[in-house]
Amino acid sequence: MKVSGINHINIVATPEQLPDVVAFYEQVLGLTQGLRAVSKRNGAWLYCGTTAIIHLSEVQEAPYTGENTHFNHVALACSGVDDFIQHLKRNNIPFEIDYRPLPEMTQLFLFDPVGIKIELNFAGEKIA
Repeated sequence: MKVSGINHINIVATPEQLPDVVAFYEQVLGLTQGLRAVSKRNGAWLYCGTTAIIHLSEVQEAPYTGENTHFNHVALACSGVDDFIQHLKRNNIPFEIDYRPLPEMTQLFLFDPVGIKIELNFAGEKIA
């Protein structure tokens, strides 16, 4: 038996938050909604190409959103750092930049509408 990779992450949101969260992942990160298995809760599955990577589930009350949690962030592999920075600026999405020389990588850090920290990794890329 062995683990072969991450299948997906699940993010919960209230009915009021869900449309904004879906819009963020579609419009800001470029994911697309796709086939969603039958579930007891409303929500959405967001795909990167043909792979469902983020499952959004509706909850009636927002969970604890303080800093005292063990979950820190979600990291996504990306390409096109310069275009992505311009896209974030056009959409008024605050972000921070970090550059790592070994292995070479530019990282962008931002937050989704429910406070999940998102790390975007651009392997082998520097900002022009």
